[in-house]
Amino acid sequence: MQDVLIIGTGMAATALANTLADKARVTLIEKSRGFGGRMATRRREGFEFDHGAQFFTARSQAFQQFLARPVEGACIAEWQPRLTTLEAGRAPYKREWFEPHFVATPSMNSLCKESLKALEGNVTIHLGCEVGSLEKIDSGAAPCRWRVFSKQTDNRQEILGEFDWVLSTAPSAQASTLFANTNFSHLTRLHDAKHLPCFSLMLGLNAPPKLNFDLATVKESSIALIVANASKPRRGATHSLLVHSDNRWARENFDADRAEIEQQLIDASCSLLELDAASIVHSDLHGWRYAKTEVPADEDFLLDEESQLAACGDWCLGGRIEDAFLSGQRLGLSLVKLLNS
Repeated sequence: MQDVLIIGTGMAATALANTLADKARVTLIEKSRGFGGRMATRRREGFEFDHGAQFFTARSQAFQQFLARPVEGACIAEWQPRLTTLEAGRAPYKREWFEPHFVATPSMNSLCKESLKALEGNVTIHLGCEVGSLEKIDSGAAPCRWRVFSKQTDNRQEILGEFDWVLSTAPSAQASTLFANTNFSHLTRLHDAKHLPCFSLMLGLNAPPKLNFDLATVKESSIALIVANASKPRRGATHSLLVHSDNRWARENFDADRAEIEQQLIDASCSLLELDAASIVHSDLHGWRYAKTEVPADEDFLLDEESQLAACGDWCLGGRIEDAFLSGQRLGLSLVKLLNS
């Protein structure tokens, strides 16, 4: 069996690992301490925030079948929030969803976490470890093999292993940096795929806010989305509000002082919701540099058979969680054919 490295533990990596687990010796390496990528949950001071992706849909048969499996099905629930649209100076108006929307339970990262943990024994998982560079091992004969190093710290790098295939599920810009010196045949496509950033403001309140919605989209504002986190199934009954910034506003301000960004978003939230700032007993800010796909690659995945490198992710097809799954699964199915040839 060949040695395959998957970089990441988000939905694309989860789909890849599930497809390849019994076809190769699979290792996953994740720079964060937890699973899920942007399907993320943070807990602080008794508050709980889904500070990345808020929900997902399942339109394809392949994703529906995955979610119906016992382990995965136990980790999801349909979410039916009260929806509204807010705009300063105008009356809010209600909205409707016309298809099921789901969340992972009890946290957004639970779906990837439990799905990957169910593969233990068939895959190896390393958390809190960042891949920094690749070195081609010149054996003088095909196929090639890659020596993988950790990110350099204090002028030191650790060898993380040697692999026949290296598969990145990171955002395209990060994959581009990793593959820059590898002769990866799709570097131009990686450069062409673009992302927009987002700020996630997490607010913990001393009492339940008086809201007539669970999820609000916001127009003409630095804010794009406001979510009452406890309205989601199996969440703790905490008074947590999650605020997502507008993506283009975040791009214009991403390198600004974070304390100033946090205060601007707090002020905008208080103004929109008529919220007393004194009721905020906890606040935190997270910046997602690659939050939303602006320009997709318009490919299922990017595969270089000769170099035995590949990249996949939501940014290949559009940007949704389901796009990440489909990209990872389709790459996995293509690799199965190559591994069996």
